[in-house]
Amino acid sequence: MLKFQVYDQGKIAPDWPLRNAHLVGSDHSAMRADITFSDGAIQCQKREIGPAALALQQPVGECGELTIQTTLLPDRVEPYLLSLEQARHRLMLIYNKLEEWGLFDLADDHPVSKRVERAKKLFIEAVCLAPTNPVKADRMANDCLVASIDASEELSLAHAELLLTRRRVTGQLPKTPIGCGVALDSGADRVRAALLANFDFLYLPMPWRTLAPGEDAYKWEQTDAWIDWAGRAKMPVMAGPVVSFDPAVLPDWVFMWEHDFETVRDLLFEHIERVVGRYRNTVSVWNVVSGLHVNSHFTFSFDQLMELTRMSTMLVRKLQPNAKVLVEIREPFGEYYASNPRSIPPLMYADLLVQSGVQFDGFAVKLLCGQPVSGQYTRDLMQISHLMDQFTGYNKTLHVTLGAPSEPVTNLMIAAPSAETMVDDNSGHWRKPWSQLVQSRWLEAVMNVAMSKPYVESVAWQDFVDHPDCELPLCGLVSEDLQPKAAFKRLVGFRRMLTSKVTATPASSGNGAATGQNVAANSTGDEGRGSAVAVVVLRAGDAD
Repeated sequence: MLKFQVYDQGKIAPDWPLRNAHLVGSDHSAMRADITFSDGAIQCQKREIGPAALALQQPVGECGELTIQTTLLPDRVEPYLLSLEQARHRLMLIYNKLEEWGLFDLADDHPVSKRVERAKKLFIEAVCLAPTNPVKADRMANDCLVASIDASEELSLAHAELLLTRRRVTGQLPKTPIGCGVALDSGADRVRAALLANFDFLYLPMPWRTLAPGEDAYKWEQTDAWIDWAGRAKMPVMAGPVVSFDPAVLPDWVFMWEHDFETVRDLLFEHIERVVGRYRNTVSVWNVVSGLHVNSHFTFSFDQLMELTRMSTMLVRKLQPNAKVLVEIREPFGEYYASNPRSIPPLMYADLLVQSGVQFDGFAVKLLCGQPVSGQYTRDLMQISHLMDQFTGYNKTLHVTLGAPSEPVTNLMIAAPSAETMVDDNSGHWRKPWSQLVQSRWLEAVMNVAMSKPYVESVAWQDFVDHPDCELPLCGLVSEDLQPKAAFKRLVGFRRMLTSKVTATPASSGNGAATGQNVAANSTGDEGRGSAVAVVVLRAGDAD
């Protein structure tokens, strides 16, 4: 068993919310465990052997309220100090990334170096105090944790600035990098004009429930209208997911066969054949299957899920050989695996697809945050950057879909909430509670991180206009009355920066640090081009 002592305001905590609490194993996959709070300690009774780390959501000072984790720890009777192990993990992650990214030569006066040095001193003091004065050690460890998360985000942004500049200078940016999703029923002329003027491609949803509300009763009108418009406007289209087991998009009549694998496989085959066959002359990128690895509503086995994925990608390849075929990873941090034995951890699923020779071109990763449902609890920029780095070795392109709300999302805003989702309205926040300003800063920071990765082919925002059926409420760039939010203006500025000419030469690792400093120095302007803007301005106390 793992135990973690927690303190609150200098005393043993009488209570501790276990939001998004789960264990993580040495392979980065969630572990099954019973996690409870009792007598001032978090107790984790594992159902598997081996060391484990505890991840849970909690406030972390000016960094916001985030899901963070401890280091991997062996079982022991004596409880660990939670804050100390969380700080230890974050410092370890920073040093690992400094080595992986080749940034050990950062100048001593760089913001990252200063914050890392301060965090290291606080950690050493906390370790020395822990045996004799755990209360003071907890306070020092919490200060260390805030400083180290701050430093890790600054490091992620400085590294993103370096790599993004390099991609721009060397002409390695994709031709159509920035896209946006739409609702099928939001085809107003103003919306279409804004999409055409400000985005490189259209991300068109293909919800099975909407296309086929009844068996053999397809309704193509809304989708046809968008496809016809995109064809006339010569706007590239990424479509999908064509198949998803998410109850929000799966027709009710399909659930009749939830225990009959052969019938479901045949239904999927027929559906994909109809959709791809109809739109193959316009769609250039197909997001074929989404989230089969989560498998939270069917009783299919591991092998059956892999067979469905293989069959779906091969069929699209046969119907449209020149199209790009994507497999979407939902809930990419994999918390779901801790409670669902029929599911597959996201990285294991990705690895199995590659190793088994499934025919596809890239991964689509859906990264939504700010809603109190599984997979959408808030993470910091370093965790997001590290997640994307984990897809490096697959030799596949990465297509990222992002979303964050412009206001705090509550259970009342969730469409058809289930008993599982209505647990806790608090899904965390980045730096400050979600607002239009925070949404815009988060968008800019994460887009910088994503587009700096050499293997990222495109980044799409989840929804252009707020609408009642949004997968993530209030995540649109434009409100329901078609008023642009701050995030829309910031995204337009980011895309303009990507397409602007660069005359500087790519910097070395050391010069990359100077680039980060220049960005931070110029961070008070709204149109600052550096990704460090997001952290620095919010830390300086922008209005909500």
